[in-house]
Amino acid sequence: MNLQSSPEIIGATLASGMYIKRSWSSKARVAFRAIFKVRGALWGSIWVAVMISFAIFAPWLSPADPNVQDLDHLFASPSFQHPMGTDYLGRDLLSRMIYGCRIAMMVAFGAATLATIFGVILGVTAGYSEGGKIDYALILIFDVVRAFPQIILAIAIIAVLGPSILNLILALAFTGFPFYGRLTRAQAMVVKESDYVKAAVSMGLKHHKIILQHIIPNILIPVIVCLGMDLPWYIIYEAGLSFLGLGVRPPTASWGIMLRDGYTYIDTSPWMILWPALAIASAMLAFSFFSQGIKAALDPKKRER
Repeated sequence: MNLQSSPEIIGATLASGMYIKRSWSSKARVAFRAIFKVRGALWGSIWVAVMISFAIFAPWLSPADPNVQDLDHLFASPSFQHPMGTDYLGRDLLSRMIYGCRIAMMVAFGAATLATIFGVILGVTAGYSEGGKIDYALILIFDVVRAFPQIILAIAIIAVLGPSILNLILALAFTGFPFYGRLTRAQAMVVKESDYVKAAVSMGLKHHKIILQHIIPNILIPVIVCLGMDLPWYIIYEAGLSFLGLGVRPPTASWGIMLRDGYTYIDTSPWMILWPALAIASAMLAFSFFSQGIKAALDPKKRER
């Protein structure tokens, strides 16, 4: 059968493109409805929204400058003036918690976004050119990077580049993109064998338009789900590397730096380690519940229940 003269396939191709365009708004509505169906997803989405608000509006929400020292109130217990107490330099812990949330969100979303963008681009390129030299070269890159434990490789990169927020984001993104590359490669290999992609090829549509219009929109659901599940791990990595002195530099407020300071003075002021530990734990749970809600919303089998 000549694909170029088949109106059924051409119509299916155009309908597929129209369906993709129409489906984005409906998928968004389904995702929000799933928040009310999955246990814990509503709480998780609320807490994620609160953390994002803290990150955006930190200068207006914090009661004091997180780096201002008050030597008359060292190791102060929670009070009306300092709701979470103060640290060993008299700095307000609530203000440092809010600004630490900004650092955590900045690193997590920055690293995850970069890792996803590069992973999707390289993965789709590899999957679309399955069996070619480009495919084998990209697979080799994915395997070489993934051969090292992510946190160990990130430590090595930061040790070379030096500790800073930008280097931390780049290191985590570099160590995380092979996962998304492998994921999108496998999805692209399946989608490119579909009828509407074959029809688009027979119609003479350029390769980059096929990738952008037909392949990428149909492989984003598993990428979005994995992205939501990976965000809490990036928060953990930021806190852990900052705890080791390889993340943000003092006196910048970071949950990992606050944990390190709290561990040093745990006998004198347990509040210093309690609040950042609770913040990291709650962030992990919130993003986990929220990603479960998104996963249920985007899974047709679970959505029908």
